[in-house]
Amino acid sequence: MDDEHATKELSKHEAVTEEKIESHAASDDDFAVVDTVSSSTTSEAVQVSSPEHVTAATTTDASADASDADTDDANSHNDPLSVDKHDTAVPEDKHDAPLAADTDLLAETSLAHDTEEKHAKTNDDHDVSAATAAPEVIAEVQDIVKEIEEEKKHEEHDKEPENDDKEPEMGKTEDIEIERAVATTPEPVSVPVVSAVAPPMVTVTDTEIEPLQHRQHVDMDTDDDDDEHMPSYQPFTPTHVATATTNAAAAPLDADTSHKKGFQNTTDMDQIVELPVDGKIPDWLIGEHYTIGPGVFDVKYLRKVEIDGEIQHASSYFTFGHWFDALPLLNRFDINGTRNTISYRNRLPNARLVDRIRDHHGYTPPYPASVYKTNSNQTFISKFMKSNTKASRPDGEICGTRLLPSLPGMVGRLFAQNSAKHVQELDPFDMRPTRTFTWDEVNPRFKGYSSSAHGHFDQHTGEYFNFTMEVGYQTTQYHIFAISDREPAGSVIASVQGPTAFMSDIAVTPKYIVLTLYPYVANSSGMKYTWNESILDAFHFDHGRATLFYVISRERRQLMTVFRAPATFALHHVNAFEDLEARGHNIALDVICYKDDTILHQMTTDALRSPETHMVPSRLVASEVRRYTLVNIEEEHLAFAKRQQNASKAASNAAFSYSAPANGANASSGMSGKWASALGSLFRGNAQPSSAPSTAPTAATTTASTAANASWLPEARVSNLLAPSLELPQIHPSYKMYAYRFMYGLGFSAASAIQDGRIWDSIVKADVTTGAIVATWHKEHCYPSQAVFIPRDAKDAQEDDGVLVSVVMDAARATSFLLVLDAANLDVLATADLGMIVPISFAHGTYRLRK
Repeated sequence: MDDEHATKELSKHEAVTEEKIESHAASDDDFAVVDTVSSSTTSEAVQVSSPEHVTAATTTDASADASDADTDDANSHNDPLSVDKHDTAVPEDKHDAPLAADTDLLAETSLAHDTEEKHAKTNDDHDVSAATAAPEVIAEVQDIVKEIEEEKKHEEHDKEPENDDKEPEMGKTEDIEIERAVATTPEPVSVPVVSAVAPPMVTVTDTEIEPLQHRQHVDMDTDDDDDEHMPSYQPFTPTHVATATTNAAAAPLDADTSHKKGFQNTTDMDQIVELPVDGKIPDWLIGEHYTIGPGVFDVKYLRKVEIDGEIQHASSYFTFGHWFDALPLLNRFDINGTRNTISYRNRLPNARLVDRIRDHHGYTPPYPASVYKTNSNQTFISKFMKSNTKASRPDGEICGTRLLPSLPGMVGRLFAQNSAKHVQELDPFDMRPTRTFTWDEVNPRFKGYSSSAHGHFDQHTGEYFNFTMEVGYQTTQYHIFAISDREPAGSVIASVQGPTAFMSDIAVTPKYIVLTLYPYVANSSGMKYTWNESILDAFHFDHGRATLFYVISRERRQLMTVFRAPATFALHHVNAFEDLEARGHNIALDVICYKDDTILHQMTTDALRSPETHMVPSRLVASEVRRYTLVNIEEEHLAFAKRQQNASKAASNAAFSYSAPANGANASSGMSGKWASALGSLFRGNAQPSSAPSTAPTAATTTASTAANASWLPEARVSNLLAPSLELPQIHPSYKMYAYRFMYGLGFSAASAIQDGRIWDSIVKADVTTGAIVATWHKEHCYPSQAVFIPRDAKDAQEDDGVLVSVVMDAARATSFLLVLDAANLDVLATADLGMIVPISFAHGTYRLRK
């Protein structure tokens, strides 16, 4: 029988039932309730525990009344109250019977079962009078009728063709299981299901989750259970997360197209993902491309607070305060140009450190140069308890500045460095940290607090060059060292003394090493630095000091001379090479320069997330690509040696000294370390030297002041190579240490160059010989990280024969993609959508090509 006919019959039976209930309520007769458990019944007290009992009472009383026999028969056959709340299968031999007979069978079966079951459950409630039972019965019946009407609406709404092969949607499992249960039951008479609560209708929609903003306030949370299972760091979830098989161009555009979402937390993955490639990768490009950058800025922790006499959980966030301080994210791209495929995986390597921050509600820098600008949220006593320059467990150190494909004597691994002296060894496949070491563990003579994350590798000799800075009682020593496969433990090439200045790069040519000391000098004679203060708090830029270039001979292992130049600041060198045809040897050193250290303060987390309120000045300061030419080094060496000899006779310490330790002797002697710096601060004071230049060092001239204002030093020639503001420079690796023509870097588009609060949004190719911009790549609302130059391995390869590979954040589509450009003209060769946002990086990646 069809549903429409059953519905009409049901409506008739409901009307008859309501009339009968009203007649029973108006009468003074007691309800007789059939009791299947006890044989005794009473007319004074009845039990009404469910609509089924009401049905039994109504049917029994009506059967005794001869005048209402016809009406009672109809109600006993079709009373909807006698129907169970679940679908009841009818025996096959009853399928062709009339509606009244089917309904009678259902009513009798349900009544006998439900009356016995529910009367047994409520055997203690037998004192309900007829006067109070009648209103309850009416209310219950009305509720059931209302539920039947609602059920009809749901049945009409849910009439859709069923597909057993289709995967159920989230939240729809319950409805689908009910439909399948009905479908597998022998088809009964169309009797509506009476349900106390209608099945929930769940609609799955895309939920927009705002990125985690940097905040210092406390969020109150009284739900203990939820917070116990919250992740210790809060990942940034973009509005529209594209999967690895989704075309990013098809995703809707985000309202926020700024760079801000590139400075939020991200998550890592456990599996390798095949990325969809749009375009054609060069056939020769087969290998791994590794990148590193920020991954976790904010770590959530819980603390207990008392509010109105009750203990509640307060959710707070510890935030790393600088772009360079965030816990790193490692990315690995397996590129195969022959198959035109790219696979991707990533890792957050500092899980142990995240747990430590969550447990201690902050992070105490364990050694100098740990962080650039981060409030530890810890007491000063923690510096005494946790200060340790040695490396801790593999995943306990922040090494997020640079990746190296190998180190001499340690081939086959991947290495990450930080701005201090720590090196983290990684598995090159899954990027899991395997160990962490410091340079003085490689060789005790490489002692000091910090080194450069931009150490230089000479591919012709196989040597790796770097330095360590040792802060002592009276002087600061810089130990320049080299390691190689022939000498894995390495050796100190020379040690020079100078002002306590922070620097991040070193230049190497075939014959010389150039150590550049910018006037970014330590406060309190280095005491803040050695006691693990943030770099921006421990150093300041002194405009009255000169920039010093220490030239060390690789062959002679000695300090040749020192050049000076006006005060400047830099984060990266482009290249250095020799002009051997010039008289006395010249060195050209190309540097990306700033007028002071303002750029570091503009890279704080607050400034990048809220540039309109925290970036000062409001527009990112411009850089200049300058060439410093150190002229006639051999002749200047003779003059320098003579002055040093005279100075050593007149003063207890030479203005500029060097030593090349013999037979493994230490390069310096005396006290060093944080207590030495504290004593030095006490006796030397924190007075800044006068900006007036002195003519020559005398007995009354201290080392620091002489170094700052030694006008007798030769001046470096300065020229500007490029006008546009560029950063993160790259050149063909085979042209390092030699004259070159092309450089690549990040720059500004024409629109962003004149807007406040913008960061680099273009990739630029420049000709340093002419100062011209050769080509640019820019895409609206996209922000690239460093573009790594990967050369084509060929004998006849030109300087720009290769590709540039960069991870680009697309702010409009809330995703990132891998970009492959032709280095000759910056044409797009291929892109691969990552399906997630990879935070923008100022760090340095690397690659390994397979032949």
